[in-house]
Amino acid sequence: MGSKTIKIEKIKGNQTIRIPKQMELDDGEVYLKKVGNALYIIPSNNPWGNLKESLELFTNDYLKDRIQPKHQERDLFDE
Repeated sequence: MGSKTIKIEKIKGNQTIRIPKQMELDDGEVYLKKVGNALYIIPSNNPWGNLKESLELFTNDYLKDRIQPKHQERDLFDE
């Protein structure tokens, strides 16, 4: 399922959204993360699931022929 435009309602000073039936989550609790002006809703029962699934989309030759920059001299961090 792609994206869908939904209304933001204001109830007792809080903003609320209604998740459409087609986008229903299999969890009773979520993490809500704000990055810039975007909100991410992440199921709390499997927060890393999407990342793990996306790793399988890379082919074995991903970045195989990557152009690596030549060695660069850099200052060391003070310990």
